[in-house]
Amino acid sequence: MVTRITSGVFIICGNKVLLMKRGLHKELAPGLWAGVGGHLDITDIKNPRAIDLADTCLREIYEETGLTKADIHILKLKYIVIRKVGDEIRMHHHHFAEIKTQIPPPICEEGEFFWIEKEEMLGLPMSTSLKESLKHWASNPVSDTIFTVVVNAADTSATVVEV
Repeated sequence: MVTRITSGVFIICGNKVLLMKRGLHKELAPGLWAGVGGHLDITDIKNPRAIDLADTCLREIYEETGLTKADIHILKLKYIVIRKVGDEIRMHHHHFAEIKTQIPPPICEEGEFFWIEKEEMLGLPMSTSLKESLKHWASNPVSDTIFTVVVNAADTSATVVEV
């Protein structure tokens, strides 16, 4: 059994969220909608007892959008998603970031970016864990609580619980 740790972020500007339609060449969630994100790299692990996933988020934000830490107004971890896929335990951390000025949709090899109205995002095809996280966030946008999302084995439903 192996563990895959990923970190992602939803960049918000006003009433819009920067989302990516993932490329069909991607191993995980090809063709589905997602935020900015990627795998935890070995360089992100400075102290295994105190991994700072915000560093991973900031690295991914910069790699995929060109935004720097100075451009980010707020960055908060909101959801930790846990699910088993085959012989893998996947742990994904959903962060939410706010920026003050909307940037043009970045060009990225991972997929194609679009600014999506918050009320339209849940109608897009995306993974169960992402949809449940965003649905919960849309109902609790100012909560400072971190939630856990547990996805069933069939990837058809998820439960959101307070940590």
